Amino acid sequence: MNRLVIAVAIASSLLVIPGCYTPTSEASLNESSEVEGMDSNHAEGMGDGHHQHHQQHHPDSHSEHSGEGQGEPQKATQAKLQVPSAIAANQPVALGIEIQDTAGNPVSEFDIVHEKKMHLIVVSDDLQFFSHLHPTQNEAGQFQVENIFPSGGNYTLFADYKPTGDAQRVSALKTTVAGNPSPPKEMTLTRSQTLENTKVGLMLPTEAISAGEPITVAFHLEDTQTQTMVTDLQPYLGELGHLVVVKQSDSPTESDYIHAHPMPNRFPGNLEFMTQFPEPGNYKIWGEFNRNGKIIAAEFWITVQ
Repeated sequence: MNRLVIAVAIASSLLVIPGCYTPTSEASLNESSEVEGMDSNHAEGMGDGHHQHHQQHHPDSHSEHSGEGQGEPQKATQAKLQVPSAIAANQPVALGIEIQDTAGNPVSEFDIVHEKKMHLIVVSDDLQFFSHLHPTQNEAGQFQVENIFPSGGNYTLFADYKPTGDAQRVSALKTTVAGNPSPPKEMTLTRSQTLENTKVGLMLPTEAISAGEPITVAFHLEDTQTQTMVTDLQPYLGELGHLVVVKQSDSPTESDYIHAHPMPNRFPGNLEFMTQFPEPGNYKIWGEFNRNGKIIAAEFWITVQ
């Protein structure tokens, strides 16, 4: 692998499709760059608004930032990202994430939330690339996973985890891949996307969405062959669907990130998520579903006033 210099950015505040990991040697880890991310619950200058933004959901819905850990004592932590000093696009890259306390001591005990100890959402900063990974812990307590970055440019990694006996949190980590980024794509407000034999339609109560107001985001899944509602969705990480939202910005932070789960519904082909968008702007949303053992991720843009 060519020795390319990684542009390392420090995440601005404390906060957070399956892959496998090939262990890296101790020497290669020592040569890697580190990115420090801060926990959302202890972000300086962020105030209470951000924390509430991730936790205020409809009573019948739930997100990976609510439920588990509420009311528990919160201890400051920091997340550090280790990446090789040479990252090339379209090549497997070993990622290491270490969670530490404020004294720099490793935090090694974590609760399993939605079947995993850590969920890692990787997006390119232009939001054209999306990946949902699940790092595993090694004997030293570090989380490790492998990812392939499709092009050069800046990437944000949202690490979602819950230290045992502590609140759930999100750390935003940054890295840069050498080379040219993907050509820009025009933002479109299409409300339907077909992935193989599944048509996913996005349904909103109104296109005039106001920041800070609760809203129901719904997905209607239809089989393109039978033209009937999908009835064979299977659980994915303990849910029939996942909603991931990232606000468009030059460099997304943890305050731009939402991860929610569907409200109870007797119709598996029609899933509703209750959420709210904290600020005006453009948001990219991904609806993740498991059909016939294959994870599909439908993506849409939403404009918030």
